Amino acid sequence: MPRKRIPSAERRSLILEAARKVFAEAGYEGAKTQKIASEAKVSEALVYRHYPSKLALYRAVLRQMIREQDANYRQMPLPEPSTAGLINSIRNYIEISMSGTQGRMHEGLRMLLASLAGEGGYASLVYRRAQRKMHHQILVAMEAARASGDIVGPSLRPKNLAMFHEHLGTMLNMVCALSNASEIYDGEALQRDAIWFCCRGIGLTDRAISQHLGG
Repeated sequence: MPRKRIPSAERRSLILEAARKVFAEAGYEGAKTQKIASEAKVSEALVYRHYPSKLALYRAVLRQMIREQDANYRQMPLPEPSTAGLINSIRNYIEISMSGTQGRMHEGLRMLLASLAGEGGYASLVYRRAQRKMHHQILVAMEAARASGDIVGPSLRPKNLAMFHEHLGTMLNMVCALSNASEIYDGEALQRDAIWFCCRGIGLTDRAISQHLGG
């Protein structure tokens, strides 16, 4: 029986998915097109027929991930200008970070860390885009919480706080994906502790946190 011919668009998609997996595991510098071809179950020559270079393939993967980042922002509403909005935003982010320890979100975060350990360009792009999309809303929500007396202590820069939370969420995702995560974290109250840690770091009072999250 003759072998079924895979349409060109499908082969291209298989190569892209394989490249994403390999780049997430090895970073740009460590990724080999031969390994990508093996993962996609195609020849290395066919990889180069669709993508003229490893850099072109890497950029195609990054474009795909940027589209997914935008979709994630649409699904995760930015904080309303209030204490409740601020706390709910933190809770949603921690919950999402801890639940997505497999699949595309996890691959995306692995690529982010690989970029930080290597060329840095992709990580820088992701963080700049996150700041553009989130900075103003976080600032307004923090100002509202402080005006209501729910944030006390010295004023911390919202831009820095947003990045601190971003980094915590990334590392939570990575560590929770490990087979021995329970030996590293006390998992019984991990989500609660992470949310309280972030809220207290902003300067939210225990009263305000308990009011919106419970003890």
